[in-house]
Amino acid sequence: MTEQKTILNNFYSEDKKQEKPMIDEHAQEQMGILIIDSLYYTLPVIITIWRSGQFYKITGIVNKVDYLMKYIIFESDSNNRINIDDITNVERD
Repeated sequence: MTEQKTILNNFYSEDKKQEKPMIDEHAQEQMGILIIDSLYYTLPVIITIWRSGQFYKITGIVNKVDYLMKYIIFESDSNNRINIDDITNVERD
């Protein structure tokens, strides 16, 4: 019985996964502006990231941007290292 429950749970979690949206150049530019504004002016932003088929929202202030390694350090409840390629949306808080 527990094996069936595990199979069903895996099936439903796979069914809920979403594809990563394609971000056009203009949207990337706008998100970059908001990230830099957050970094230099300590403005809180809401960053939506995509990981493993799920979307997550994190609210906080950008602490560091590393263009070479393609990640940002995001200051929220706990410091988060976010891969720039995982970011799907940025908006002001």
